[in-house]
Amino acid sequence: MTYSPSPLALGPLLDALRGVTWPTRERVRAGMPGAHRALQRGTTGEFTEFRAYRQGDDPRRIDWRLLARSDRAFVRVTDERAWWTTWLVLDASASMAFPESGVPAARERGTRSALDKWTMVRAVAIGLSAAALATGDPVGLHVAIRPDGKRLPARTRRGTVQSIARTLESIVPGGDAALAPVISRVPAGARIVVCSDMLGDTNETLSTIARMGAAGSAVTLAHVLHPLELSPPRGAWQAVDPRAASDRRALSEASYARYTQEFSAWRSDVARRCLSAGARYVELSCDEEPARAVRRIAAVPV
Repeated sequence: MTYSPSPLALGPLLDALRGVTWPTRERVRAGMPGAHRALQRGTTGEFTEFRAYRQGDDPRRIDWRLLARSDRAFVRVTDERAWWTTWLVLDASASMAFPESGVPAARERGTRSALDKWTMVRAVAIGLSAAALATGDPVGLHVAIRPDGKRLPARTRRGTVQSIARTLESIVPGGDAALAPVISRVPAGARIVVCSDMLGDTNETLSTIARMGAAGSAVTLAHVLHPLELSPPRGAWQAVDPRAASDRRALSEASYARYTQEFSAWRSDVARRCLSAGARYVELSCDEEPARAVRRIAAVPV
């Protein structure tokens, strides 16, 4: 059996997300003018309040009508608006090529409506890039795959969504590329979405997410899970580690309960550690509509 990604209809996905933007509740670092409230406050953006004139303020910012009425000098304070660079960091290691084409378990359990992991991640990344661009934010891409990974610089120009789609379509997941070093390449202060099944360098990835958060980035971990992982078929199976094909384990009916218990505990631990690091945690099941998943990650009502 070999991996073959499911076809991805780009038009219907983008139609389902038409008009969806990606605002933020946090203030962002000041930069180029954009849609988000900036950390700095000034005198040229959206008016919020008056404050008393202080030595060093530009006299041209004094509200002279208020001065005439109150005999006190006030300046107008405004909320500055800035754009927020968005980076999509995608795991393209071998475990993301699941399930392989023709897996009997998928047919038997009727999970053919579920996308494979990589196709789901491709769809979500394309949808998020469209939402960010609709907000006026530049979007960039990092893909963790050997030998050197893939990168697209952050851009706002037309055609960015199509460029990301073409890049992802050309990638076939494989190998054991580490995710943590790729996350580290993202400039501080950005909005970062990491899409991964977290079956690789889990500890290093969570530590890096914590460091990026401490450096001023807003990180979301989209934890990709497939229904066959959550509820595997009963019976005897041979499990093969996709990152190391020589690692094979026989799974019996008796091991089913232990697997489901340990897998659930592991998922909970990843979520807890992610939240403790100050990042958002979003569980992404491959049987969810990609457009709905995009709305959840972007915190848009679904």
